[in-house]
Amino acid sequence: MPSKILRTLKLLLLPTLLFALSTVLSPPALAQTGADWLETPAEKVDYQEGGTLYEPLMDFVYELESRTELMSVVKLTETLLGRDVVLCVLSDPPVFRPEDVRYSGKPIVLIVNNVHGGEVAGKDASMELMRDLTLGDLRPLLEDQIVLVVPTINPDGAEIYRRTNEEGFDMNRDYIKLESQEIQALVTKVINEWQPHIHLDTHHGGSAPYTLTYQTNMNPAGDPNLMAFGNQEVLPRVREALRAEDYEGFWYSGPRTVNGREGWGPTSVEPRKQHVFSALANMVGFLYETPSGTHRVVDNGTRVVPIPEEERYRHQVRGEYLGQREILRFASERGDDLRAVVARARADAIQRGATVGDDDSIPLDYEQVEKFTDSFWREVEDPESGEEEYELVEGPVFTKWVPTETAPRPWGYLIPPSLTKVVPLLLQHDITVKRLTEPLEVEVETWYATNIRHDRYFQAHYLKEVEAHRKTETVSLPAGSFFIPSGQPMSNFISYIMEPVTNDNLVTWGYLDNVIQVTPPEEEVQARIRELRERLAELSPEIRQRYGSRLEAQIEVLEEGQPIPIHRLMHKTEMAGVLARPFNVFEARRYIR
Repeated sequence: MPSKILRTLKLLLLPTLLFALSTVLSPPALAQTGADWLETPAEKVDYQEGGTLYEPLMDFVYELESRTELMSVVKLTETLLGRDVVLCVLSDPPVFRPEDVRYSGKPIVLIVNNVHGGEVAGKDASMELMRDLTLGDLRPLLEDQIVLVVPTINPDGAEIYRRTNEEGFDMNRDYIKLESQEIQALVTKVINEWQPHIHLDTHHGGSAPYTLTYQTNMNPAGDPNLMAFGNQEVLPRVREALRAEDYEGFWYSGPRTVNGREGWGPTSVEPRKQHVFSALANMVGFLYETPSGTHRVVDNGTRVVPIPEEERYRHQVRGEYLGQREILRFASERGDDLRAVVARARADAIQRGATVGDDDSIPLDYEQVEKFTDSFWREVEDPESGEEEYELVEGPVFTKWVPTETAPRPWGYLIPPSLTKVVPLLLQHDITVKRLTEPLEVEVETWYATNIRHDRYFQAHYLKEVEAHRKTETVSLPAGSFFIPSGQPMSNFISYIMEPVTNDNLVTWGYLDNVIQVTPPEEEVQARIRELRERLAELSPEIRQRYGSRLEAQIEVLEEGQPIPIHRLMHKTEMAGVLARPFNVFEARRYIR
């Protein structure tokens, strides 16, 4: 009798026991073969409908969140058309706030998708990635890192495959001015608070036959160790992962001519763009671009084959998936190295700004040059059929910029109260600003603009370019002026946007329009100088003594240039002041001003 009962219990308990053991030993394998496996919207339609739109995307995000304790969803902002922009936080064990991981020793990887509404493969790849991280075979990666994913940063644009958001902003050109509420929320609520070690932005672009093209920061103002780490340590791994599935990757963006030489080149490197801003803000920044998908490189990079149209989006998503997955694998395996190179960049930025000397120069202008020679595929036309083909050639790869003009990094920058509107922007970038409580007279370097022009309208601004020279002088600043010290983690970014002669700064975007103006044509300037001199000569000695200095000052500005009141403080100086902070910080008991 006892043996019969034992056999019965075995029959009843064995399936449950085996299931429990298999779940412990291999949860991903079971999850990925179960009937309730969660498919992404793109997988459900076999990638035949292009990028996933807002409602099915959000349905998937919240369904996934309901199935796992390893992911939480945070609303960052709401678009002008009422759509949520959310952040998905993935970790094992789960975390919910930046404070939860401050002492965890884990690297943080941020993936942002769909900043251009029609560039969609990255978000469909990220949905698969989040699913595999929480329910599938990538789950162990969450034990070693925190993964932050913004499935779509531009849901309004994505709904109609439009590049811009509803305001008409190309949000991948908004990382300095933060005028779009979407990028403003990303910078202030994610980058500033979580301080990611890696920041990846996904796009569609680059040249076939590559499945994935990529770029890191190449602006010489960025930290050189961050640049080298992304280029030499991470991206070779990404290329290996692509080749392992019979794909190929290469640098963004394609064949081009630089300085009269044919080769391969990327796009420009202004910090208004994500991957450049990332490095200036002490992250390892990556740009992923997905080419058209008409062709792919196979057989370990040796042959190009066409892709049927109905299969192209599947390959685009797969290429993005492999690129995103490999970054996470790298962060899991080399987390200590990743954290160390970012910590060193922050420490170096503070140290460089805290000391003043000619040995620390900041680039003001630069030129594009060849970095190395490599083999790459380029499109050619078959002379007989007229159809596109690809040939493998060897040529220069122009992925390096070298400084052509530099200046010593100042100890900090002084601005008068007339530029108060700059301060909120600096605070949004997590930049420390000190407000003077007493007047200050000090020797500084001041830029004098001999030519300010606005030749191009872009992002609701007439972008300005400045030609100027520096002059050492003594200035008197009233209480209420502001000091921006260079010795802080954002030192490289501070220098770039505060120096008016770089190609992307506060003057560029109109923040000084109230104190400087576009230079009139040269003939008008000379005519105005002659007019003022004639008026000055006609004044009686008594009137000239009282009012002549005003006319002389106007003549001096026309001849020497307009002073730009962002003063370079070149030596350590004692000053009385308090740290500025946003006025609208919540204080529970503040009921009066």
